[in-house]
Amino acid sequence: MEEIREALTITPNATLKAYLDMVFEDAGLKVHSVETLKEGLGYLKKNSPAIIVLDDLHENGLDSAGFIWRVKRVKRLKHVPTIQIIHKTSERQRLTIEISGADHIVELPIKNSRFRKLIADLLSFSR
Repeated sequence: MEEIREALTITPNATLKAYLDMVFEDAGLKVHSVETLKEGLGYLKKNSPAIIVLDDLHENGLDSAGFIWRVKRVKRLKHVPTIQIIHKTSERQRLTIEISGADHIVELPIKNSRFRKLIADLLSFSR
């Protein structure tokens, strides 16, 4: 029986969520979507997705960079590819995201063919 691979997406943005769902379903992954970073951490306590994509979020003392930093320090999750979606950002914020351990940073608007190639490359590498 083939293992079902999942993608975790974290965004409250319905348009971005719909796009990510479509890309991951096309790539053969089951999508688990949550709207907050705390819900994402809760999901990761029991699950190990094939890839994690998160929006630029800030909530109650936790931001996306802090979320990725935490994920990359968990032994079973440290090799899970992470993609941080960013809106217009400063160089300082971009550097913070890189230091957190994000594998890729994708700025909105997402270029569809480039993003799909990135996903395909990450999934083939992480098998």
